[in-house]
Amino acid sequence: MSTAPWTWTRLHTAIVSLGLCLVLACTRPPAPPPEHDVYVWQRDWSVELEQSLTELPAELGTLRVLARERSGPTRTPVTVAVDVEALAKTRRDVVAVMRVEGTTPLDDVSLQEVASIARDWRARGVRVRGVEVDHDCATASLPAYAAWLARERQGLGDLSLSITALPTWATAPKLEALTAIPDDIIVQVHAIRAPTLFTPEQARGFIEAWAQATPHPFRVALPTYRVRLREGALLDSEPREVARFLDLLHGRPVRGVKGLVWFRLGHRGDVDSWSLPTLTTVLKREPLTPKLEPRLVDVGGGTLDIVIENTGRVDSEAPARLTLSGRLEVLDGVGGYAPRGTSLVARTPPRLRAGERRVVGFVRGTEVTLVAP
Repeated sequence: MSTAPWTWTRLHTAIVSLGLCLVLACTRPPAPPPEHDVYVWQRDWSVELEQSLTELPAELGTLRVLARERSGPTRTPVTVAVDVEALAKTRRDVVAVMRVEGTTPLDDVSLQEVASIARDWRARGVRVRGVEVDHDCATASLPAYAAWLARERQGLGDLSLSITALPTWATAPKLEALTAIPDDIIVQVHAIRAPTLFTPEQARGFIEAWAQATPHPFRVALPTYRVRLREGALLDSEPREVARFLDLLHGRPVRGVKGLVWFRLGHRGDVDSWSLPTLTTVLKREPLTPKLEPRLVDVGGGTLDIVIENTGRVDSEAPARLTLSGRLEVLDGVGGYAPRGTSLVARTPPRLRAGERRVVGFVRGTEVTLVAP
C-alpha cells in the first residue's frame, strides 16, 4: 500500500509526458514542398523554346540543359548549339548536362567535355551551378562507373556533379559507393519497363525501393512527353496520372526525396510535350479542368469553319464527335475528322495544347448551328 502514491505520481508524469509529445507532434511544421527543376532537352533551339524560357513559372528553379552528347555506336561527340544569351536572361541556376548513350565503360569520355562548356556559359553571364551526366549504365558495370565518376570529378573545381540514375540500380550490392560520389542524384521513374511510359504505382514503388537502398537524398525525374514506338503504339504521360503521383507523394512522403525534375520543358513547336501552362498546373497541384470550346467561324462566301479551341490551362483531347443542325449543303472534315451524316467524327481525336485553336472541318448551308459534342 505504501507504494500507491509513488505509482500514481509516476503514472501522472507519464500521461503528461505523452500529452506533451502529442502536442509537439501536432504542432511540428510540415515538411517543405519539394523543389522543382526542369530539363531543357532540345537539340535545336528555336524562337518558341526561347519564348518558353521567358514564361517560366516561379516554381521552376534550376534548368538542366542538354549541352553535350556522345551518341551512336561510336559515341560521336556533339555539342548542342544552345542560345547562351537566352539562357543567361532567365537568371536561374543552370546545370550543363552531357548525355552518353550505351551501357559500356566510359574510358573514352571525359567530364571536361561538358565542364568546359559550363565554364564558357558562366563567363558569358549564365548562373552555372554544375554539370550532370546522363548515362544508363548497366547495373553490373556500376563499380567501374563509380570509379570513373570519382576520378573525373577531381577536375571539376567548384562545379557540382549530378548524375541520373535508373531505379533498377537499387538492387546493386555496391550502390552506396556510387551514390556517395555526386552532389545530386536524379532517379528516373519513366520509360523504365516497356511498354509502359509511366504509372503512379510503378513510380512509387521505384522511389520507395531507392530510398531503402541508399541514405542519400535524391530527386525524381517525371515525364511530360509522349513517344511513338516503332510498331506505332503511342505512349503518353497523362497529366492526371502524374498529378496522382504527386498527390500520393504529398500524402505519404518518401524519405530522401528532396525535389522533382520535369522532363522536359515544352514549347509551342514541341507537339510531343506538355504545354507550359499544363506543366505549371500540375506542379502547383491545381485542378486539371479541361476547357474545350467548339464553334463555327464565318470565313465568307457562305462557308463556316468548324473550330475547336482549348481556352483552358490543360492539354486535352478533342471530342470524337461534333454534331451540327440546320440545312446542311456541304460538310467536310480535316485533321482526322470525317463527315458522318450531320456529324464530324474522328477515330483518333487530336490532343489540343492549352491555348491551341484548330480547324477540324467546314460547312455550308443555312441556319447551321453546332450542337454540343
